[in-house]
Amino acid sequence: MTTSETRPLLEVRDLTVSFGGRDRSDARATVLDGVGFTLNAGSVVGLVGESGCGKSVTAMSILRLLPSPPSRVERGSVRFDGTDLLALDEGAMRDMRGNRIGMIFQEPMTSLNPTFTVGWQIDEALRLHTALNRAERHRRCLELLRLVGIGAPERRLAQFPHELSGGLRQRIMIAMALACEPRLLVADEPTTALDVTIQAQILDLLSGLRERLGMAILLITHDLGVVAEHCDEVVVMYAGRVVETAPVRPLFARPRHPYTAGLLDSMPRLDGGRGVLPTIPGMVPSPGKRPPGCPFADRCPNVLDRCRAEMPPLVGGPDGHAFACWNPVP
Repeated sequence: MTTSETRPLLEVRDLTVSFGGRDRSDARATVLDGVGFTLNAGSVVGLVGESGCGKSVTAMSILRLLPSPPSRVERGSVRFDGTDLLALDEGAMRDMRGNRIGMIFQEPMTSLNPTFTVGWQIDEALRLHTALNRAERHRRCLELLRLVGIGAPERRLAQFPHELSGGLRQRIMIAMALACEPRLLVADEPTTALDVTIQAQILDLLSGLRERLGMAILLITHDLGVVAEHCDEVVVMYAGRVVETAPVRPLFARPRHPYTAGLLDSMPRLDGGRGVLPTIPGMVPSPGKRPPGCPFADRCPNVLDRCRAEMPPLVGGPDGHAFACWNPVP
């Protein structure tokens, strides 16, 4: 077996990102603090946590889409298929985006250009990254629309984004992301703005495309039900840090970090009972106001004195289940 077959497709190590002013002497706030996880070829990893935990910033940092300034990578590496994306020049990174790595953004209406037809926008990636002629690109665009389940593709290619429903716009975004058959698809809350029925269709579509094309997916979501059904592994983030990571079944069966346990307890259940749905008290601390120890300490039911003074490391076992906590859930 070759090295490329044994190493992870995506390997994020100690990724630390800060935001601040244009001057290097300006005060800066650490938004991501030592984020690390791996993603194997053909697998689906769910990146979960409350709003403000750093999930989208992680995705944007991987693809180097954050403006700099105000953002700055302080340390760490993002290796994709053996190449450190943070070390590439801008030209090489543009060649990577939309070609070997595709991305689906949260809200298609803010990502699609309202002044161009959807056909022009799907064709753009093919113009930039392939040597196909115009007729071949047109056939590929039609093929992509059929692939994502859009009927009457000739008519849809000539339409503008505002003429399509939310579900169709999201399918257009998926078609754009898949145009060059990427090895990795980053899906940032791909069903946030859609109704429940369309959400299920889009997620089933992504699962089917993963099996058909063999691509890996980094699925960013706050919906643990989606994670349970569609992901192989879970990475739980809190306040810019990874607090727990594990295969799906062990994490749902036995969460070790109190934050993960709180998220799971907050899920609606169908096993009867009409009691009050549990919640996690308090809010995620803002990047500039995080405590010196564990950032979850002020909200944690298992808090110790040590938690408020010392940051726990992410410690893993042989089963691939790792967590950062001084007093884990038994």
